[in-house]
Formats: sequence, C-alpha cells, structure tokens
Amino acid sequence: MNSFREVLFGKVDLDSMATALVLGISPEDQNLRSVSGSASAEELKDSDVLCLEVGGTGRTTENCFDHHPCGGERKIDLSAAAQALERMARLIHYVDEVDRGIRHDCECRFPSLVSLVSGMKLIVKEPEEQMRKGLQLMRTVLQSGLDPYDCMEKITIWMPEASEWIEAKRQHERHFAEATQNAMWFQTITGIKVVAVETTWIGAPGALYGLGAHVVIVLNPTFEQGGKVYRKYTIAVHRDLGINLSSAISELRLLEDGWGGPAHATICGSPQGVDSQLSMQTVADVVTKSLQGVKLVNKKERKEEEELLRKAA
Repeated sequence: MNSFREVLFGKVDLDSMATALVLGISPEDQNLRSVSGSASAEELKDSDVLCLEVGGTGRTTENCFDHHPCGGERKIDLSAAAQALERMARLIHYVDEVDRGIRHDCECRFPSLVSLVSGMKLIVKEPEEQMRKGLQLMRTVLQSGLDPYDCMEKITIWMPEASEWIEAKRQHERHFAEATQNAMWFQTITGIKVVAVETTWIGAPGALYGLGAHVVIVLNPTFEQGGKVYRKYTIAVHRDLGINLSSAISELRLLEDGWGGPAHATICGSPQGVDSQLSMQTVADVVTKSLQGVKLVNKKERKEEEELLRKAA
C-alpha cells in the first residue's frame, strides 16, 4: 500500500496514469476514488490525500498535481506527470550528491535523509529487511512531498517507526563524538595506526576504523559478563591487513597473566572475570612496539595479484 490515505483523480488519461506511476501508486491499491470536477478545498489542503488533476494547480508540496487553471489559479506549463517527475528528480539528485561526496550529512539540520538510513541500519540488521525498509523510506519521502535536502523530522507522521531510527542515530552520534574525542592515537614507523579509547560503547571499533585506525584498543571500565562487572580490554585488528597480535599477546601475558584470544590473533582481550590492572598507556605502548617494522598488507589485493600470476604462469 502507498503512503496516501486516499488518491483522488479526475479524467483517466496518460497524464494522470503517469503521475500515479511516478509517485509509486500500484494497481493493487484500494484507496483510489474518481472525482467529478475539482476536489474539495479540505482535500486539496490535506497532504495525505493525493490529488491528480482535480485542482490545486502548482500546489505540489500539498500533493496536488494539476496544470489546468481553475478559479484564481495560474496555468502551469508542466503536465502533472512532469511535476511529479521533478519531485523524483530532486530526490535522485540528492542521492547522487551524497553518493559522490558533493553533499555531506552536516549540511542539513538533523535528521537528514542520510542519517535516517544510518539509524535504520542500526536497528534493522538483516540486509533483505534493510532493503525493504529503505525502499519504504524512499517511497515515503517521494510521496510525502518532503524536500530530501531538508530536515526529515516530519517523516514520522507517515512512518512512526522512523522515530526509533532517529533516536538510534542520535545516540550513535553522541557515542561517536565521545569516543573520538577521548581516543589516543599512536603510529608505527611503517604507518600502522593504533588507537586506544576508554568507552562502554560497542560500536567504538567500527567508528575508529572509519577514521583510519588499523588496530583499536578498547577499555570498557564496566564490562559485564556472567553477572560480574569488571575492567576489561579488547584489542582488534581491522580485517584484511595481514597483521596479527601474536607478539603483543605474548608481551601482555608477561605483564598480566590471562591475556588471550583465538588462534588467528586478530582480536584478543585481557583476563576474563577479573579487573585488568594495566594502564591504557602501557597496553598501547606494548601493542605499538610489537607492530614496529610490520608492514600493512591488503589481503584482498594480494589474493588478486596471486590469481593474476597463477593465470599468467
């Protein structure tokens, strides 16, 4: 079903059909109603009612698409379908500018359309459901008449669940700001960037990877497991870099027994069930020193090179 409570139309012609098509009205929708003459003044003002060639010429922000003059209305050169297409084009231009890095999220008052999508993905985890919700969101923006370049706060009128997405994104941004502000950065002579931060936010590693970190050290002062709360370190390497923490784990075990992790050694942690007594500076120094001289390797690129060499042999 579409986002409109009702779809009013006059003469059924190519223009009215094409306008409905552009705005995502499907043949299965049951809220179609033919109108003789013009829609009422109340219906024309109601943006939840889509009016196709039944008055309201030029009032596209109120979801009235018509180009015939009526009463004091002036004639509009564009057909109703072309007016609807312009709305769709504005949405696509916004997407294009975001995708090519011309437009940034900070240019719009929160929440922007970009931040809405980010918030949705924080709540909805399955890719297929993310796509379904994303399509519903884009369709709602198109049908509501909201300007994609403007604040999207009003979208909750048509999509109440978007309130949860907005709150999730707002919390994410707060945690992100705190984590990045308090983070300590270190770098090896070969360019490996190690970042250490104290936070309870589980999204800290991903956020810091996004800022260029190769290895992230997170100290959670109130880590909870098995009904116990303790001071816990987690160290993780960004994937496909060709480096591991084996040397760092060995050094940390000499300072504090119980450090360990899986065999691939791209993630490790301090002893389980007890407070780590090591300082953040100590752990960061050990990790950074263990990676001195280690070169970054992009496993994906190396695999592609090996495949090319194999084919050439």
